[in-house]
Amino acid sequence: MEAKYFENQLRGYKVVFAILRAESGDDSCRNCIGLEGAITKVEKGLKKLKLDLADLVAPEQERTDITIQIDQLGRQVESLPLGEAPT
Repeated sequence: MEAKYFENQLRGYKVVFAILRAESGDDSCRNCIGLEGAITKVEKGLKKLKLDLADLVAPEQERTDITIQIDQLGRQVESLPLGEAPT
């Protein structure tokens, strides 16, 4: 794999994050099961992307930069507000 692959994947995840952030800010959608599932899918995708980073043949600094970007985006996704589970 090349660094461009990871850069493109991160670019796509940033777009998805922006959409999820907009939707999670909407009270009517915050309780959506679909929103929670989408956030979970993004979290899993970022974890897999980080695992795939082990196959990258690139300078250590480039790998470190990509890892930092993945971690930052992962923290942002985890911080998205979700509605409370029904009781």
